[in-house]
Order: sequence, then C-alpha cells, then structure tokens
Amino acid sequence: MSELDSPRRLDTESGAAEEVRVAVVGLGLIGRQRAKALERISGARLVATVDPVASPAQGESIVAHHRSLADLPADAYDCAVVALPHDVAVAVARRLLQARHPILIEKPLGLSSSDARELEALAAGLERPSFVGYNYRYLPAVSELMRRAHAGELGRLRNLDLLVGHGGHPKSGEGWKLDPMRAGGGVLLDPGVHLLDLLLRLTPDVRCTNIEATRGFWPTGIEEDVVASFRHERTISTMRVSHVRWVNTFRVELFGEDGYAIAEGRGGNYGPMTLRIGRRWAWAGADAASQRESEQVWNFGESDDSLHDELVDVIARWRGAAPATIQPRPATMSEAREITELCRQLYARIT
Repeated sequence: MSELDSPRRLDTESGAAEEVRVAVVGLGLIGRQRAKALERISGARLVATVDPVASPAQGESIVAHHRSLADLPADAYDCAVVALPHDVAVAVARRLLQARHPILIEKPLGLSSSDARELEALAAGLERPSFVGYNYRYLPAVSELMRRAHAGELGRLRNLDLLVGHGGHPKSGEGWKLDPMRAGGGVLLDPGVHLLDLLLRLTPDVRCTNIEATRGFWPTGIEEDVVASFRHERTISTMRVSHVRWVNTFRVELFGEDGYAIAEGRGGNYGPMTLRIGRRWAWAGADAASQRESEQVWNFGESDDSLHDELVDVIARWRGAAPATIQPRPATMSEAREITELCRQLYARIT
C-alpha cells in the first residue's frame, strides 16, 4: 500500500459511542448530497429533513419531512446540516444555535463580518463544535497537496496560483447564485471563498495587493470574473474565479524553493482529479530526460466524495473525537469567519 493509498479518514468509532441524530435543513443539490452521505456514515442517523419547497425524492431516505423548522421538535435531533441559499441561511443557523444544536453550515459563514462573528460566538457556547462546509479541503489531490506543503516538502513557498471557473449554462442567470440580493455577491463570494480558504490555510498572513473584476454578461449586476493578487514576504499568490469561462476548470499550483505541486480537476465535468509533484531541477538527475518525466503523478479518478468525507469528520467530532492532527480537517467557525472577513475586504476594493 502506497502512502497515498493509506486511509486518511478519522475513525468514527474512536469517538463517543452514542449515535448522533442529524437533521438536514435544505434539500437543494448540496442538502440532498449531505442527506445521502448520512446513509453511509457509521455513528450517525438522518432523522429529519426540512425544506419549505422541496421534498425528498422517490428512492431517498424515508424520514420525517417538515416545511418549516418550527415544525421539527427540538428534542427529535441532536445536530443539523444547514444547506440553504445565502440570504436565509444565517437566520436558520442562528435559530439552531440558540436552541443549542451544533451545526454544519455550508459556506460562507454569513454575508457580513458581523453575521460571521455572531454565529461564531453562538457556537462557542455549545458543548459540541460547529463547522462550515469547505469541502474543497477534502478533494484528495488538494488534501495531499496541502499535507505536503505543510510538511515543508516543497520548501519555502514562493508562488501560489488558484483557479476555479464555472462553465455555466444558458439559464444560469435565473438561479439564486447569480442573484445579488439572494446570493449576497457574485463569483468572488461563491465559489471564490473556497479559494480564499485554501489561500489562508497555506499563507495565513497574506495581504491583497490588487483585485480586478468585470461584469456585464449575465444581466444581474454580479461580478462574473475576478482576479486578485496577494503577497506575504517572498510569497506571491493569485486567485482567479470566473463564471464566464465556459468550461469547468479547477487548478491549484504551488511552487516552493525545493519543488512544486499541481492539483487539477474536481471530478465529473471538471475532469479527473490529478496531482503532480516535482522537485526543483530534477531534470538534471541522471535518470530524467526532462522535468515532466521526473514528476510523480497520481490520478484520483472522477468520483468526488469530498462532501461525504468532510461529513465523516464532522460526525466524528460531534460524537466526541478529538480534533484531527493531519490534513484535511473540517473548517472551524473561526476559520470560516476569517474567510468571510477577507471576502468582505476584497469586495470593498472592487465596488
């Protein structure tokens, strides 16, 4: 078994023995995936779903379904997943936390710094921790790239380039994610916060040196294409996020003084997830004819299990397991609050 083949998920049985009863609030694309993931996670049980519009589809788990959170008895569940549009997620999360139910809320943690700080403070008063869904951490190529960077295998990082582009479809402009009133912003907010999360995990003290954004294709007023640059000491980073790229694209490139790591793809129509690791000037070795021939390359396939894997670790923490000491780990409320604060700072520079 190679290093990359070894198990990296936290053992759910190492936590408390009691089963965690979980409610999923929101049955959109992500909420349904979270609910389905709960069917496969030891130590957790989906006990209810809540959505004012959508209902469980045929073949999905048969559990109690409610149109309103008010209809769900507070003693019927222990923890909750919040997978709602940005404009309503904060109010629901606040209500759950005030009722002393820890949550996994999908990114971002609020649309303002004050929202994020309020939810972080409410969560801090509970016995069990709350988390924010930043599942890009759990893409296998990304988590291995992060692990190697944190272990110092690449040497001092000199440049980071992070890119995500959405191909979209002709009716993208009709969805809530491109509605500035419902989404709270454009591509900088979603999916841009995913890249900000990775950036802060790799270079936590960065400052933005420049940011540019364009609008105009989708008649909604949102920013559609954003490029930002950052710097900390000798490390220069760029982030690009776009909804006018026409082909789904995801890539993270790290270059250090000793080597580099390049992760590409998210599975599905983003292409297979691959990781390339190279050493500085490896082509000078006797056995390498070129730099590319000297690289180690892994293909993790096209099946994206990041939402499931992230939830496994969240459930483990809800059952009493200690925080993991290796990458990846679910995003804490304080980490997510820092991302929200940085995102709002960037918006102040482009509006």
